[in-house]
Amino acid sequence: MGNIYDYLDWRGDLSFNQDDFNEVDNLVLSVLCYNDFSGIVPAVGESGHILLKDAALRFKETKTTEHLKDLPFLKDIPVFLEKAAATKRFGELKLSGYVDQVDIERVKQFSAMVFTIFDDLHFTAFRGTDDSIAGWKEDLQMSFKDEVHSQREAVKYTKWVMENYSGEFYLGGHSKGGNLAVYASANMEGAYRESIIEIFNNDGPGFQPEVVKTPGYQAIIEKIVTFLPESSIIGMLLEHGEEYYVVKSSGLAMYQHNPFLWEILGNEFIYKSGLSKEGININKAVRSWLTKLSNEDRERFVNTLFDILQGTGAKSLSDLNNEKIVAADAMIKALKTLDKETQRQLRSTIDLLFAESHKTILKSITDDISDFVKKRIRKAKKQLE
Repeated sequence: MGNIYDYLDWRGDLSFNQDDFNEVDNLVLSVLCYNDFSGIVPAVGESGHILLKDAALRFKETKTTEHLKDLPFLKDIPVFLEKAAATKRFGELKLSGYVDQVDIERVKQFSAMVFTIFDDLHFTAFRGTDDSIAGWKEDLQMSFKDEVHSQREAVKYTKWVMENYSGEFYLGGHSKGGNLAVYASANMEGAYRESIIEIFNNDGPGFQPEVVKTPGYQAIIEKIVTFLPESSIIGMLLEHGEEYYVVKSSGLAMYQHNPFLWEILGNEFIYKSGLSKEGININKAVRSWLTKLSNEDRERFVNTLFDILQGTGAKSLSDLNNEKIVAADAMIKALKTLDKETQRQLRSTIDLLFAESHKTILKSITDDISDFVKKRIRKAKKQLE
């Protein structure tokens, strides 16, 4: 079985005139938008476009990727860009409308761009979480906020796109990018909403229950196509109103979030009948933990955790990886400066998470042993017969 690298070999020589846009193309574009195209792709407010093959050349000439070398998934994306740009299918795509915003103070990480397939058909791609501290804090804020900064920006950006591009639209993204694609679509006015063909959420988190119940969300629910790997963790956070498809992945546990490990045959994903037992157990643990915390407790935990991380002086996860000893020392010092109640809350929340995980995993092990014993008994009975 193949992955999206193999897909470039299998379908790369076929233009979109020869083979229509499909679900795997969605994942390819959702991955490509992780690249830093600042100064390469025309930004919001700038006219014109650049072909993907030309953008890839300029990227190679002007950008450094050294800071990505220790980051799984992100380190492979520039290589994937070069390979996709060399294909007939993707090399001629027009790129425009680039935006990239990271604001540590406001806790915002937002990036998006438009891939024009035909003059009247476009894919609006939203970037998932990069390695910025701001991006990860914003993700966790979704557990206690109805709307975060990047979701608000996604709505504004999508309205701008639909006012400046003609035709029909696909929207999509991986991880948080998938969440943004759904949220933006749910907040479009009727005329704009009608021009949306499909919305792809590739293992992106869900929403607070109140968001799922809104008329806007319910109006687009039939257009949402959600893909989750077997052991999805990110994608199963919070609530999904729509049905989802489970994709086979060659990765283990949390590494299944990596889209390069999703399995493909032809122009479709390889599907499984449902989430794996491991995935179900992890999600039970996380949901059990979340339900025991009020929104105020969740907010206090997230703010405390990131106060510690930012106390190290790090602005990204790669900063933490490269300066592990210094970062760890700074975290301990930062923890000591917190008031007693915040320290207690942080410790009790962490204890709660591990306690719930332990109970769920223990039950899973017990169930596995029970299933094994039952199978051995059935096998022994058959042999006696």
